[in-house]
Amino acid sequence: MSTLLTKQELEIQLEDFRHILSNFDYSSLKNISFLNLDAFFAYMENVEGNPFKAQYDALQSKLDILQPYLPFVSANRANEFIEALSHTHSDEEVTAVKQTFTKMLRDDFIKFSRTLTTNDQWQRIVSVCEEIRLRKEEMLLALH
Repeated sequence: MSTLLTKQELEIQLEDFRHILSNFDYSSLKNISFLNLDAFFAYMENVEGNPFKAQYDALQSKLDILQPYLPFVSANRANEFIEALSHTHSDEEVTAVKQTFTKMLRDDFIKFSRTLTTNDQWQRIVSVCEEIRLRKEEMLLALH
């Protein structure tokens, strides 16, 4: 199990994520437009030697660290997750559902983060992630 980030570490990781996302350089593509972020993700995952690999890898690396603190961005997505888990009958099925929703959660977080236009909106996200971190900290303390 990974170690729990401190409040300060979480804030730093979130700011690093925001910086990478807001400074994504699309200039190397002269004649390609993406219809939406899903098309961009498909491009990133399937085109070898794409010009965004380093930036995308840096973004994914930050998400690896932030993953335990990311909220569902909609009640519908949370309900889909619970519904999918309710239909599992084995540990393997639970693992498969978790893997599927982990990717969705990360993609949703990127999409949502790109819609934020003010520092106040960003600070609300930081606060939600901190609430999740605090709950995890409380659970760990309760175990000891």
